[in-house]
Amino acid sequence: MADSHPHESLEFGMAHHQMAQSMESGHTPRQESSHGKMFMPGKNLMPHKLAANDPQRFFAKEGVDPLGCAFEGKIAVHPGMGGIPVPPQEKENLLEKLIATPCHGRKLAYIHVPFCETHCLYCSFFQSPYRREAGAAYTDTLIQELQLWSDQPAQANDPIHAVYLGGGTPTALAPEDLDRLLKAVRSHLPLANDCEITVEGRTANLTPELIEAALKNGVNRFSLGVQSFDTDIRRAMRRSLDRDGLIEKIKLLQSYKQTSVVIDLIYGLPGQSMETWLEDLRVARSLGLDGMDCYQLGVHKGSPLAKAIADGRIAPAADAAQMGKMFAASVQNLESAFYRRLSMNHWGRTPRERNLYNLYTRGNVSCLGFGPGAGGNLHGNMTYNTRDHERWREMVDFGVKPVGMLLLPSPLFELNNALTEGLEQGRLDIPALETICAEQDYAGLGQKGELQALISPLLGQWWQCGLLEPCDRSFVLTVAGQFWYVNLTQLLIEYIDKQLDVKKS
Repeated sequence: MADSHPHESLEFGMAHHQMAQSMESGHTPRQESSHGKMFMPGKNLMPHKLAANDPQRFFAKEGVDPLGCAFEGKIAVHPGMGGIPVPPQEKENLLEKLIATPCHGRKLAYIHVPFCETHCLYCSFFQSPYRREAGAAYTDTLIQELQLWSDQPAQANDPIHAVYLGGGTPTALAPEDLDRLLKAVRSHLPLANDCEITVEGRTANLTPELIEAALKNGVNRFSLGVQSFDTDIRRAMRRSLDRDGLIEKIKLLQSYKQTSVVIDLIYGLPGQSMETWLEDLRVARSLGLDGMDCYQLGVHKGSPLAKAIADGRIAPAADAAQMGKMFAASVQNLESAFYRRLSMNHWGRTPRERNLYNLYTRGNVSCLGFGPGAGGNLHGNMTYNTRDHERWREMVDFGVKPVGMLLLPSPLFELNNALTEGLEQGRLDIPALETICAEQDYAGLGQKGELQALISPLLGQWWQCGLLEPCDRSFVLTVAGQFWYVNLTQLLIEYIDKQLDVKKS
């Protein structure tokens, strides 16, 4: 699979899965038992060694190389995600109101396909092994789910600007099932005339039949999980194709000249030296791709890779300092080749590559989610479909949208989303953020200059540590800041909350 799915890491997905199960059964977890209590997975999963209530945890280390040592560890979840759980007895009534309201502004759809033919060693997303008959039945239920809200304003009104088929491995579906699914997408979703339609998948699945099923139904972007071109590393990670087979499949897709072809690469893999990483970048550049994504390896607790490393069956992954150097090398390498920086991890080479879905999900946007475990957003309210495959199917068969968990927006969600989207692109636009604060009339932040005054102590310390630089009244991230941008985003969101609490007390 391609690792660009923006809604879940293993820890984030499991946290929501456990909570959704509790709420579906009528039990709200004690620590999230009231509308006044926030569910913020990042606060519990940050690998910092400082206590959660220690004010120093917001600040970077001083007197060290910021590229690999600015913080104790990297935050594992997507920043800013969270909200206030809606009790089960209130969920359906609120959902009815939300779906009866059109989603104005940017609008997306995410369709989840959980099947994989193999479980790659590093992967945190694996759910179900693929069987052809299971794929056909799953497609039937997905099509039913697409129909459930097809006449509701939240789905039917206003165009959808990007559709993302993620997983799992959407390319594991048989060509005829992918064809049926995409036809249903075009039938039941109001797609914009320039809608970006992405299919995520593995190069090993690419056949003329599958590619043609996608292209004839409007797919204009393929995101392929290459991870590395090095055959030995690929074999160690349980990837099926060798380097030559991989390149052959990519060239087959490119030969159709009808879609943006983007690949994922991972740095920090066990056995991957700087030389190997630079060779991966060289090979990728030689293929004339429309874009590529460069991700840091995440060794998630309980994953096959974590167990293999702990047992000594595979070499350890690179440490933060090594990964920082690899990240910096990729920035220098792709900038020198005139790739456009679309976000911290995403690069475009041709005008065909836009990366709309991944960019928009970080900001203030509505998103319709389909499939078990799929996340969505209705007017700032986060929706999470039940993750249990059988329960998802039963609910859809019964004519009920399978939302297992619904979260009300956090109090500053417009600000947090705008802040997240900006830092994802390497900038902190203070005037734009202050405009949002004024429009939303946030207490303590609504007047010009209040936000800047509130966060100046933290931004000044980060500037001193080499993570960002001033630009007029705003800031841009240095290369070191770009490496740590998830930490910076989550810590800044929490710092604003903390400082506002201090002002109130």
